[in-house]
This record gives sequence, C-alpha cells and structure tokens, in this order.
Amino acid sequence: MTRLLSIAALLIALSSFQVWGAGPKMLDAGEDIDFNEAWYKKDRSDEENFKRLVTGLEKVSTGKKVIQKATEKAAQQGHTLFDIVAIGDGSLTDTTLIRRFSASNPSQVMYETRSKVYLNKHLKTLDALLDFAHELTHFTYREPFNPYDARFHLKDFIKSTVEGRGGEVDAYMVECKVLKELLPGEGFSRSNCQKVWDQKTASVSKEMGVMEFYKVGHHFDGLKKDLEKFAINEKELPQASNNEALFISSAWGLPYPVAAVKEYVNIMDRVCKNDQNRISLMQNKLGRAPADANNQDTKDFRSMSEDYKSRCEKFVSQ
Repeated sequence: MTRLLSIAALLIALSSFQVWGAGPKMLDAGEDIDFNEAWYKKDRSDEENFKRLVTGLEKVSTGKKVIQKATEKAAQQGHTLFDIVAIGDGSLTDTTLIRRFSASNPSQVMYETRSKVYLNKHLKTLDALLDFAHELTHFTYREPFNPYDARFHLKDFIKSTVEGRGGEVDAYMVECKVLKELLPGEGFSRSNCQKVWDQKTASVSKEMGVMEFYKVGHHFDGLKKDLEKFAINEKELPQASNNEALFISSAWGLPYPVAAVKEYVNIMDRVCKNDQNRISLMQNKLGRAPADANNQDTKDFRSMSEDYKSRCEKFVSQ
C-alpha cells in the first residue's frame, strides 16, 4: 500500500480578512458568542468548541447551508460532521489518496480518498467562523482528482484549484457571503471582500473573484515559463495577469496559480517515485516466471512502463 499524503495541501491557503470596526457582536448560542473572543478553549472538548461554531454559522442563511451540505457529505462517507473536523495550528482541508495493491499482483490497484478539515485553534471567533465556512466548502464541493491518472494535467489542476467547483474562489465567495450576513455594515465594507463584491448586483461575483485570484504580480514571467515547460499556451489561462496579487497561498507563500504549479510538481514527484516502486515489484514478479511476451503479467508490465515514461519524464530521472 502506498499513500500520497496531503495531495490537496494547496487548499489550506486562506486569504486573510482585514475587518475593522467589527465590534463584539453576540450570537445567541445557548450562551453568547463573542466575535472577539478565542473560539477554542481548553476547558471545553473539541466537539463542544466546534458545536459553538456550528451554532454560530447556523444563525445566518449561507452558514446554515454550509453546515447542512457538509453534514450530508460526511454522512455519505459514514461519518458525522464532527468526525471529519479537528483542531490544528492552521486552517486546512487535508486530502489523502490511498492506493492499494498487493506485492504479488501490483497491476491490480484500488483507490480511496479521505478528507479532514482542520481549524486553526489560535483564531478569534469571527475568523474561525469564516475559516470554517471556507474549509467546509472545500470539503463538500471540491472535485476529487487522481494524480495517477494519465489525464491529470497541470492546466486542469490550476483551473480546478482556483476556479473549479469548491476551489479557492468558491470558498472565498462563501466566506464573504457569511461575513456579509454576520456583519452587514462597516465590518463587511472594510474587508477584502469588496474585491469580489459586485455593486450592480449587490452580491459576490465569481467573475470578479477569478480575476483577483489569477493576479500573480512579479511572478507572471515565471508562471509563463512554467506553463511553457508543460506545453501550455498562456492563452489557455487568459485571466492570469501581472497585476498585484492580493490573495496568497499560505501553503507556499505564493499567488494561487503559481502555488498550484509548485503543488502539481510536488504531487507528481511523489506519484512517480511511488510508480517506480510499483514497477520494481512487477519486475520482481516477472523475474520468477519464464519469459513470455504473451504472458498477461508481461503485457501489464509493458503497459505500466510506457505509462510511467509518458507521465514522469519531467519529474524523476529516468
């Protein structure tokens, strides 16, 4: 069994909110919740801490929908909402792809994906509510991907990460909708959400969000070179621009499209090393059998080797 850990590590990248004038608003949650107090307290159990956030989010319509959909998704996997959340030193949605095969038959492979939402224990309650809504959006809607699949390409990974269903733009829009409902006045108007707020429609705009998240500043020339390396025409990512980047991945400290390239290469490095091990197991199996070009194991080995060469020539030494 080989494990590709944290293949969605890029999703941990959250855009920091700058909310001024957000007074100590109180929510009725059995007991009052103060936006400015720490959401995590050691004298409460982890579940109790999360339940207070759930209650807080359920007080507004967008937050209620987020909790409902995440709960349904967890139930589909045989879990409760509290089974898929945990306390952390940062807010992130961590996805683990598990690949299973036996040493005696490495050509037969099974895959399983597991996700866990971690929430930064050092946040104030308002920030925790926003981060929680953001990460649950990733958990609920983010489309799973398989980096062992030959169709796993950089362009698609960038688009999925930034503008895809449950990606960074979607998660940020949910954050902003929750903030607007919690603090409809000055707190919202002085936040970074103004960058994705369409005054004409009085709502968050995905189009504006996509434009913002593709701003890479002085990394633009480097991004173009990376795209060329993977035979991607820059016109295939027309929104990418050299305008100043406001939204930065905390996973890499880089604008999202640039961080996506780094994450893709990191993922593929590990995938190809894992595939090297799998091919070695297949070689060992063939070494114990008479050479036969028509043998199914021989055919499988050739297919695996050709697939490996086509996918991994840019990532590990051949």
